Amino acid sequence: MNTSDLHALDLVAIALMLLILVLGGIFAYLFLKKKKSLPKTKVKKMLEPDNSEHYQENAYKLLPEAIVILNAQNQVIYLNLAAEAMLACKLRSVMGKAHSDVFRLLNRETRRVMQGFFESQSRHENTKRDCLLSNAKNQTFSIELNLINSNVANDMRKILVLKNITERKALESQLSNLETYDPLTRMLNRKTFDAEVKQLIDNAHKHNAKHVLAYFSIDQFQAINDTIGYSSGDTLITNMAEQIKSHVNKSIDIVGRVGGNEFAVVFSERKLPLAIKAIQDILKSVAEFDFMSRGQQYSITMSAGFEVIDANTTSSTRAISEANIACNLASKRGGNKVFAYQEENSEIQKLEGNLEWVMILKKALQENRFRMHAQAIHPLKSEEYKKPFHHYELLIRLSDEKGNPISPGEFIAAAEYYSMMPRLDRWVIKNVFKHLSVLPEQSPLPIFAINLSGQSLNDPQFLDFVQKEIKSSGVHPQMLCFEITEQVAVEDLSAINNFIASLKALGCKFSLDDFGTGVSSYGYLRSLDVDYLKIDGSFVKHIVNDDVARTMVQSINQVGHTMNLKIIAEYVENEKIEEILRDMGVDYGQGYHIAKPCPIEDVIRNHTNDENTLLKVVN
Repeated sequence: MNTSDLHALDLVAIALMLLILVLGGIFAYLFLKKKKSLPKTKVKKMLEPDNSEHYQENAYKLLPEAIVILNAQNQVIYLNLAAEAMLACKLRSVMGKAHSDVFRLLNRETRRVMQGFFESQSRHENTKRDCLLSNAKNQTFSIELNLINSNVANDMRKILVLKNITERKALESQLSNLETYDPLTRMLNRKTFDAEVKQLIDNAHKHNAKHVLAYFSIDQFQAINDTIGYSSGDTLITNMAEQIKSHVNKSIDIVGRVGGNEFAVVFSERKLPLAIKAIQDILKSVAEFDFMSRGQQYSITMSAGFEVIDANTTSSTRAISEANIACNLASKRGGNKVFAYQEENSEIQKLEGNLEWVMILKKALQENRFRMHAQAIHPLKSEEYKKPFHHYELLIRLSDEKGNPISPGEFIAAAEYYSMMPRLDRWVIKNVFKHLSVLPEQSPLPIFAINLSGQSLNDPQFLDFVQKEIKSSGVHPQMLCFEITEQVAVEDLSAINNFIASLKALGCKFSLDDFGTGVSSYGYLRSLDVDYLKIDGSFVKHIVNDDVARTMVQSINQVGHTMNLKIIAEYVENEKIEEILRDMGVDYGQGYHIAKPCPIEDVIRNHTNDENTLLKVVN
């Protein structure tokens, strides 16, 4: 036990003694005041030493925690009201019984009875323990046990202070699960899956083991999502996840949802022919699955690619990426196929290393075909809700040479793959600052949130570039808010904190995006000097029907407010979600129910005109 734990126990003991003394003093005062009117025999009885227990019992009754007192033989001699409620028994029915006949202490990890726990404790030391308690009705509670040894006139007693932490432990368990598992499919999320693959690669290096990593994508997902709606898309994802899980060995294989409609499986120590057979069985099962939505049946297929993990595999990122490349090739060949990653394959080389996307992005930059859109981030409090918009997230858009929109997920992923995000981020900074420089002085100042990539933040020249652009453009720094994702932030806390501190010194604000998706969210939050916390939309969009997602959102909101941060919820897609967030006390909402993205030129025009023409929330 460490010094802080012992100190905490000493404080508990001191508090108990002070409470006893205070009550004793009050009793003595009242007694002396009425002493003259009491019969001598009654006065004598009240002054007897045994009556001191009466003071203690009155003191214990006032405590909210359960108090159990055991004698030297570990028999129950006292329960306060809270203890009677927790142990589901009355003191009179258990007085003198062995503690093991009244309750059992269980090890939290093994859930086995902690045999001989009280006998093994020193009579001269207090103890603090986190464990489980099972009562006579076999009800189990998570408790924080404080054991205080008492020795008055050679009368050895153990005072047990039992704090019920069942709800807290349940919430911690839920949050831990949400940081490990995808809330929709209950598969491992991308980060956890990546960590598991890293361990398997280490295993392959040490023991020359071999595993097969398979990557799956739903061929019709985008069409389903766009034509029938997000709800049907989520149902499809859940159905496909179940199809995959039904064909894996749950005791040794690793299964994860690694993208919007993408899954990955590691067939652990599976021979290649057997792994390929399992992949083919999954595709066959999916093709035979009847997906129904709104009374209509849809044909669904999946594409798959795989990569062998062995002693030559260098990193989890590369292994997953190569399996993904093979899956993309299978999809381009018409879907419902499985392809192996082969480095010498010309088509894979084209997908992996040719300059097609690089040329597309370079040409788009040269021809200035990128455009900025803005989506409102709006206060949810009733009195603020009807006011004009003044806070936005800026989103980059791209069209091809014929004017057809290219999915941001596609061109941003390509820019990240080919390390072109620093060029793209610089274009965004210059373009946005040019637009903002024409805004007149106004109150309140509008705020524009700009997303920054990890590649740019890792560029040692990028901070200097941003500072110079702010100075040369004349843009008021208080209008700027830079968004960084949780994943990027935790990669190099020192560098990120230097970047944040340098720009906050000018008056800029910072927002932590996609919060809740990382494996150590709460631990890292204390280390980042941000102003806004954006709850990841994967939780927000499910809060109407998913109690776990609602608990996660509520927890993030409470923690954020405790740290004096403003909370923003993404994916506010309907009125019901908005109402729940408002009732929780979430500060801001962002989503199609509040406002759809619009060209930045429209927003600048509205903030340049008379305030009465500013965009307002449509009721």
